[in-house]
Amino acid sequence: MRMFRPLAVMAVACAVGLLAAPAPAWAHNELRASNPAKNARLATAPVEVTLDFAERLDPRFTTVAVTDPAGKAVTSGKPKVDGVRAVQPLNQPLDPGTYTVAYRVVSVDGHPVRGSHTFTVTTPPTTAPPTAPAGLPAQPASPPTATTTGAPATTAAEPGALVGDEQDGGGNNLAGLLLGGIALLAIGTGILLVRQRRTRQP
Repeated sequence: MRMFRPLAVMAVACAVGLLAAPAPAWAHNELRASNPAKNARLATAPVEVTLDFAERLDPRFTTVAVTDPAGKAVTSGKPKVDGVRAVQPLNQPLDPGTYTVAYRVVSVDGHPVRGSHTFTVTTPPTTAPPTAPAGLPAQPASPPTATTTGAPATTAAEPGALVGDEQDGGGNNLAGLLLGGIALLAIGTGILLVRQRRTRQP
C-alpha cells in the first residue's frame, strides 16, 4: 500500500504536466495571412489571391474559390501550391463589387481546414478607347461652312460682251469718218465746179 501511493502521486503529476505543457503536434493548420486581406477595399483589382497557412499544404487537396457579387466564379485554373502558400489566379478585369474568397485545404498531417472572407473592388477597370480597324481611312473633318454677308454680289461682265461692245463702237466711228470724208469731198468738188464756171464766163 505504501508503494502504491508514491506511484499514484507520480502518475497524477505526469498527467498534470502533460496537460499543462504545450502540444505543437496537436495543433491544426490555420490561415495566417491573405492578399487581398480580409475586408480590404481596393482601388485596383487584383490579378490573384494569395493565402499563407501555418503548415505545409497538400496540393492534391487544396481548393480556392473566388466569386463575384452574383456568385459567379472569377478564378482562372487551379491554385498553385508552394509549401504553406496557395496562389489562385483570377480572371481579368474584375468589375467593382464585393468578392468572396472560400478555401478548403488539407495539411500534411491530413487535417482539413476551411474558411472564407471578402474583399471589395471600388474602382472600375480602365478600358482603352475604340480604335478604327487597320486599313480603313480616317473620317475627314467637316469642311467649314461659308458665311454670307450683306454686301451684294457683283457679277463680272462676260468677255464676249465687252469685245462685242468695243467692236460696235469702232464700226460706228469708222462709218462717221467715211461719211464726213464723202461730204468734204462733195463740198470740195462743188467749189471747184463753181470756180471753173466763173473763169469760163467772159
